[in-house]
Amino acid sequence: MGEIKKRIISGIFLAPVIASFFYFLSLKWFFVFLSCVAVIAIFELVIMADLRERYLILFLTMISFIPLYQRSLNTYILWLIFSTLIYMVIKFLKGESIRENINRDTIKGIHTLIMCEIFIVLPLFYMYLLKEIGNTFPLIFLCAIWASDTNALFIGKTFGKNPLVPRISPKKTFEGLGGAVSGSMLIMLFTYRITRMTMVEALIIGAIIGVLAQFGDIFESMAKRVCETKDSSSLIPGHGGLLDKFDSFIFTTPFLYHYLSGIKG
Repeated sequence: MGEIKKRIISGIFLAPVIASFFYFLSLKWFFVFLSCVAVIAIFELVIMADLRERYLILFLTMISFIPLYQRSLNTYILWLIFSTLIYMVIKFLKGESIRENINRDTIKGIHTLIMCEIFIVLPLFYMYLLKEIGNTFPLIFLCAIWASDTNALFIGKTFGKNPLVPRISPKKTFEGLGGAVSGSMLIMLFTYRITRMTMVEALIIGAIIGVLAQFGDIFESMAKRVCETKDSSSLIPGHGGLLDKFDSFIFTTPFLYHYLSGIKG
């Protein structure tokens, strides 16, 4: 079965399930759901990085959910620093000398730990904060991101000729980027009354979502090229792993939350 067919079939079965989680779960259970997503995505990343201390990084990263849940950004930043020190100390206690401790493997481990906390946990937590603002917001923005990704794929495959970032992701094209922007704009246009935006505002936000979603995808492509792998895992047939599906959150959810809670008020 071709990858496109697998992608479509998986999407038909999974999209309603994920959408129902985003809409019907209470805040508490939505937090639990996002935590489970984070665990899987983190594990995919540490496997991609081929690190020995997989469970240590997973444990240290998941603790960062505690200060975030308590809305303590200062504590979260302190934990980000402290968890890195813990990682270094544990490697030292395992019998490695200081010279061996400051090697490429350790630097890669620290880099992976920081990526897990900033580029997986934090964006998913922002999605939780969006649900606090309004129950429908996460679902609408999820649909906008899905439409962006799907339209980028099909427009890029059909019309793509001009490479966007050939050294990082050779298959990405400017035509695909246009498809990404138009896909998210369309969803935001259909739902602008629900989000209490003006039509023009919704179109602008939709365009920004499309661009930021592609930036997130490109960022993950950089990580995969470093790790010399195509997909983060084969968890979802035709789609790759959870990390491949939620990379669009990296920049979109922080932007959307701060726009709705701060700029828009």
